[in-house]
Amino acid sequence: MRLYLYQNPFTVKKAVKDVNIICHLAALIGIPYSYIAPDSYIDTNVKGTLNVVQAAKSSNLEKVIITSTSETYGSAIYVPIDEKHPYQPQSPYSASKISADHIAMSYYHSFNLPISIIRPFNTYGPRQSTRAIIPTIITQILKGKEVIELGSLFPTRDLTYVLDLCDAYVKMCKKDNIEGEIINIGSSNEILDAE
Repeated sequence: MRLYLYQNPFTVKKAVKDVNIICHLAALIGIPYSYIAPDSYIDTNVKGTLNVVQAAKSSNLEKVIITSTSETYGSAIYVPIDEKHPYQPQSPYSASKISADHIAMSYYHSFNLPISIIRPFNTYGPRQSTRAIIPTIITQILKGKEVIELGSLFPTRDLTYVLDLCDAYVKMCKKDNIEGEIINIGSSNEILDAE
């Protein structure tokens, strides 16, 4: 079922009425577009998350899992990046996700809502946007380019395959005593874009 989370909080409340666990994955994610239409990111990422936690507050849920992003950390101050790494809002997108995380955690602290935050690192796999790095490389190879164009080759990434992320969601749904926790999901293997 597709819900427009920021437009109608009553629809969200109705949708969560008879569920035990919410996995909130809805978000606008394109970083470049967040500079062009920051209001859309606030509406979807912040107001959408607010509507989800408000609806969850009035339900008797076992768990609410909020999806964050490694973009909340910005450029690494240290590696490996752990859950204690400082937030660095380097785009309207990352700022909106930081705001959404804080709203969710405020409902955990204020209302004892069983909220956990999952924070994936660079997810890749089938159906991924062609703007992401792996589809960009594959597209250029398929077009027969001899030199792959990526911009800077020096950034490093921790890549997470989409099925591994799905497994992480399932484990979080089953795991006890993770309320109020932020859990990074990655491979713990840093790879240089040039590689």
